[in-house]
Amino acid sequence: MAGLNVVQQAVSLPAACEGAAQVFAVSLAPAAGPPATLRKSLRHAVHQSICGTLAEVLQCDARQLSVQRVSGQAPVLELGGQTHAAIRLSVAYAGASALWAWSDRAAMGVDVQAVPADADGDDAEWHAVARQFIGPAAQALAPLQGTALRAAFAQQWAQLEARLKCAGLPLAEADARPAGWDAGVQCAPLPWPAAWGAAAAALAWHF
Repeated sequence: MAGLNVVQQAVSLPAACEGAAQVFAVSLAPAAGPPATLRKSLRHAVHQSICGTLAEVLQCDARQLSVQRVSGQAPVLELGGQTHAAIRLSVAYAGASALWAWSDRAAMGVDVQAVPADADGDDAEWHAVARQFIGPAAQALAPLQGTALRAAFAQQWAQLEARLKCAGLPLAEADARPAGWDAGVQCAPLPWPAAWGAAAAALAWHF
């Protein structure tokens, strides 16, 4: 991480979720270098952010905490090598930036999606992907084109991923998801620092 500056800031939450979760945005600058190296550095920065923040909450030394990645599942917080089951985590990455959230009161999920550039595929492709994965909500994208379509697509996709994480489900086509899979799940967009690039962020939660 030599030469990289880590920036962290708390993210404002919807009123309905205040007090039930906390969300933080983390970014690396300068955002240059091989993608694999950047992702490794960003993941390290996020894990440090998690441990440093939760050490204050749990009143312990940050060195006692670690974050374990579990394939296909939310990351797990460990205290002294033992899973701290009361703390739920959710992490999402987009380029050189990330979101992470924690809660001891609710199931939740966060996601951030970079807004695709206009050169990335044509409108028909984005509409087709939206219908296939987002489902009925994708109807709201039907009249949109170009930049407006890509921005709205990123927001809907971020909300979909956040809701799936909250429900503990993997990404799947809309008609392959079980009926009522997101019953009780609430979801709202989150503010994203414009200086970090065009992106859409979302938080989903279920008490």
